[in-house]
Amino acid sequence: MEGKSFFENISELRENLLKFVETKVSYYGLVAFEKSAKLVSSLISSAVIILILLLSLIFFSGAAGLYLGQLLESYLLGLLIVGGFYLLLGIVFIFFRKKIFGPMVIKSMGEVFFQDDDEEQPR
Repeated sequence: MEGKSFFENISELRENLLKFVETKVSYYGLVAFEKSAKLVSSLISSAVIILILLLSLIFFSGAAGLYLGQLLESYLLGLLIVGGFYLLLGIVFIFFRKKIFGPMVIKSMGEVFFQDDDEEQPR
């Protein structure tokens, strides 16, 4: 103990411990910020993709309804058939939504929050 008293060593240890805790809190704050930024980025890109797919689906549905209407010689009947198909599809999704979307959401959120990045591990 190079000339320092016991209490000076304890005081120095306390200061170092406080700095360590402060550094850890800052580190985990940055990790949380990074993960939330990745999550928001993933949500925005997914929303844009879904929007584009929905717009495409609307146009293809209209075209299918008009085509069926032309075949059946009644546009109303063609559009009702397409609408009935989407109603049936919606009912199926309601009954199986947890089996269909649950694992997909868990997997995508797990990839964001539980990545094994080597640089994320504190030394």
